[in-house]
Amino acid sequence: MIKKSLMTLLLGVLMLFTGVQVASASAYKDVAEDFWAYREIDDVVTRDVIYLFGDGTFRPWETVERVEFTGMLLRALGLSTAPITQTPNYSDVNTSTFGYEDIARSDQFGLIYGYTDGEFKPSRLITKAETASIMSHITKDSDVDTTLIQQFSDWEEVPNWCVFPFSKAIKYGLYVNHPLENELNPQRQLNRAEAAVLLAKLMRKMNLVEDKYKVEEQEEQVAEEPAEYLISTEHFYALPKIAVDRLNITNLRRIILAGNVFEVEFLEKFNSKKHQIGDEVVFYFPKDVYTKEGTLVIPQNSKLYATIEELRKKDWINKNAEVYLHFYKLVFPDGKETEFIARVLNNKEGILTENYWLKPLEYTLAGAAIGAGSGIGIGAGCGEIGNGLAIGLPTGAGVGLLTGFLTKGVNFKAHRNEKVLVELKVDSSIWNEGVEPIKY
Repeated sequence: MIKKSLMTLLLGVLMLFTGVQVASASAYKDVAEDFWAYREIDDVVTRDVIYLFGDGTFRPWETVERVEFTGMLLRALGLSTAPITQTPNYSDVNTSTFGYEDIARSDQFGLIYGYTDGEFKPSRLITKAETASIMSHITKDSDVDTTLIQQFSDWEEVPNWCVFPFSKAIKYGLYVNHPLENELNPQRQLNRAEAAVLLAKLMRKMNLVEDKYKVEEQEEQVAEEPAEYLISTEHFYALPKIAVDRLNITNLRRIILAGNVFEVEFLEKFNSKKHQIGDEVVFYFPKDVYTKEGTLVIPQNSKLYATIEELRKKDWINKNAEVYLHFYKLVFPDGKETEFIARVLNNKEGILTENYWLKPLEYTLAGAAIGAGSGIGIGAGCGEIGNGLAIGLPTGAGVGLLTGFLTKGVNFKAHRNEKVLVELKVDSSIWNEGVEPIKY
């Protein structure tokens, strides 16, 4: 009894110290460093775009009111201290309204519109469709293919008024679709983690924002940056399922266009049973990636980093485990890195999973072998080996096939160096030596 009590106490102390170490790994009480949006949350908090709560928490899953998003957007654009020169004309907004000054500045710059009934509805929760509309509204005009939204399984849920804005936001990469890359969830309310990612993306792509939504300092800074112009367009060697094969070369950078497909390999063996959401998975390029014209774009042994966005465990009736990966960073052998937003292309919907027929076929073969052996044994005893085999073989195979379909599926496994195709979802830039990246 004493020994058991001492072991329990020791275990408790060990867990306590382990918990302290894990907590200290992050600057935020409720956001671990392996959280899917940690980098963006840290970015917007550090730059005072989104504030922490009084207790030091970020509360990533908490939804966002329209007035809150208005303040966040103003701070992201550098407009939060601009002089107020006009009074907002909304029936539900007055000087005592929470966030009045933010609403006034937003109305003054024409950032976030009110509703047709003359109200701003500051406390209403903002939806992802509304934020897509805002991103479209404040960015420069561009030809947009509205069929872009049809790559997502729930595209029909996008309201008619938001089809063009959402398509434009997708084209510019100013949208968030976590945890499932194939879903937009346009009618769902935006949460604070998604707001952080969206605004961090916007701040990295300020060149896309209309000049009238920038403060004078930003306009001067942009004017001082070297003009960028296209030098040539080169092409990659075609891979299966390829949509785009182009590389744009400018005087400042090489731009790998969204839609390009690359073949990478697992750096280490992988088993979905041993992983959980948020885990990092590393791939690498086994050989140099050149264009047909001879330009080296991605050196051999460059690493591609991904996090597990969703992990569906195996289940009954032959449901195999499914792994959803979010590729986010490309690191070159010299340590330089660039954003690389991509998805798995091996399977439909961007999922890593074993073939549906794998286990049923294995069970069928095993069942056939057992049935054949039993049939031969029984047939031998009766002097009719052929008849025994004819009965045992299909019976065993049938039982094996049925068992394979009705039992649990299998985990997803990959050996080291197993190949995976990935499709780039957002243009990726490799800056020329000595060029300071523009903050997109």
